[in-house]
Amino acid sequence: MSCLVFTAQSSFAQTNTSSFVPYQTDYYHLLKRYEIKRGKFFQPFHSSTLPISRYNIALFADSLANDSTKFLSQSDKFNINYLLTDNYEFTKKDSVKQKGILKYFYKRKPDFLSFLNDNYDMKLEKGQFDFVIRANPILHLGVGKDNTRDEMLTLNTRGAEVHGVVARRIGFYASVTETQAIFPRYVQNLIDSLSPDRSLENFVVPNEAFAKPFKENGVDFLRATGYITFNVAKVVDVQFGQDKNFIGNGYRSLVLSDFAAPHLFLKLQTKFWKINYTNLYTQMVADVQRANSLYPKKYVIYHHLSIDFSKKFNLGIFESVAYGRKDQGQNDTFDLTYLNPFIFYRAVEQGIGSIDNALVGADFKWLALKDFQLYGQFVLDELKVGELIDNNGWWGNKYGIQLGLNYIDVANIKNLDLQMETNIVRPYTYTHSSDEQLSNFVNYRQPLAHPLGANFMEFLGILRYQPIPRLNLTGKFIYAKTGEDSNGSNWGGNLLISNEDVDDTNEYGNTIGQGVETSILFGRLTATYQLYHNLFLDADVIQRNKTSAIVARDLSSTVFSVGLRLNIGQRLYEF
Repeated sequence: MSCLVFTAQSSFAQTNTSSFVPYQTDYYHLLKRYEIKRGKFFQPFHSSTLPISRYNIALFADSLANDSTKFLSQSDKFNINYLLTDNYEFTKKDSVKQKGILKYFYKRKPDFLSFLNDNYDMKLEKGQFDFVIRANPILHLGVGKDNTRDEMLTLNTRGAEVHGVVARRIGFYASVTETQAIFPRYVQNLIDSLSPDRSLENFVVPNEAFAKPFKENGVDFLRATGYITFNVAKVVDVQFGQDKNFIGNGYRSLVLSDFAAPHLFLKLQTKFWKINYTNLYTQMVADVQRANSLYPKKYVIYHHLSIDFSKKFNLGIFESVAYGRKDQGQNDTFDLTYLNPFIFYRAVEQGIGSIDNALVGADFKWLALKDFQLYGQFVLDELKVGELIDNNGWWGNKYGIQLGLNYIDVANIKNLDLQMETNIVRPYTYTHSSDEQLSNFVNYRQPLAHPLGANFMEFLGILRYQPIPRLNLTGKFIYAKTGEDSNGSNWGGNLLISNEDVDDTNEYGNTIGQGVETSILFGRLTATYQLYHNLFLDADVIQRNKTSAIVARDLSSTVFSVGLRLNIGQRLYEF
């Protein structure tokens, strides 16, 4: 095995700069599955900070293809071939070449248009290119029916993406999509709650930034992302642009997920030995429900240190701080103190007056047994040990816990994978005392971590089955218990509400799910068939039941939909 891995790595020796594969749960599940199947970590990437570069994914897939010690099903071989094909510019895969359409289009299987130049340096090995451009259309068309809405559900997304490498040193990515959609009622209810001032005609759509009305009951929004990436040293990768990031090993993240809108960021990843150290500096939008003014900016900064203590156990520790400035005339000022890449943010926050919002925590993943992975995450917003020992429900003991399990090839059934996960977050976690949304963990009025915000407990189970190479069947079950607000109350679940007055109202006796008792049962069955590379046909059914102590908030939804996707992931509103 070591000889095969060395051979695979040597074929990639010419470059390690590339664009990143946009975060999609199905795509990244493949990487997690084969890391578990491999039985030990793959050194070039740490999967707790996502997305991952195409170069490292190709390197990983190449090592799997050359590993004759693992028995692979036909579906596994198809998946590995898919990963190699999708990142062919970093492999020796000649099979992507084909006759093409009109000599210009789809000359290589994954790409509508592609240009690869390997003539600049004759010393390049076969499969290594000095200049790469790959361009593709993006399309997502869907129709459906929600029993709680009279009109048909529709989704119409069109766009394009381009990515590649220049001079083997600079990677780039850019995409733009335009979408008109009519969503299920439960999604529309969230849009309405996030967009209270509808006279502004500026709606907040989960996962997106600016949105405007479409027809009577729909939304219209544009998404544009893009970045460049390069190496400033052999062990330091830099990425700068506008996109999403994800921190954690679970289906959910209690630190940073893909739920909120894309954000401006600068990311530095330092990789050496068994260590991956990430510095992530982001600029986000504090609030959008205002007229005739620039949206106020805020800054959220992360440090994440990931260490492989063995070939099977990884531990990560992280810290983050959220802040904005609206004092002493320093509106939208970036505080240079936080640029320090090696410092404890809580000490910095206290040193400048303790006006910002710091989080610390840890995550882990452990390949505990054959075909099993355990993972978890812990987030600490604030804690007083004395209050915790007294067990009096002090509001300031704010933390979140995640525990999860991945089990592949369940009961020796090939390509049947099970994931189970529990997430618990105390009331008022991620919130802060600013009425201007400047220091809560929110971007564009959307939680940066879990879609439910805080004050909840959740259990989810996901069963994935790939009976034949091109067909994937997925079943999801989610149960959540949370507490909602009413009549101007603040029970700690809504991150948009300042916690400044909590000491006077709810100082003690706080419990998870307090407030208007609410439970959510969410079930989803999805069948996806891959017609061509990155061209998918989806059939989907959702059953969602929300039960509230306020009967008027009850909602039972049955949603059926079908869709066609090209070079884009599914829209997953699972809350």
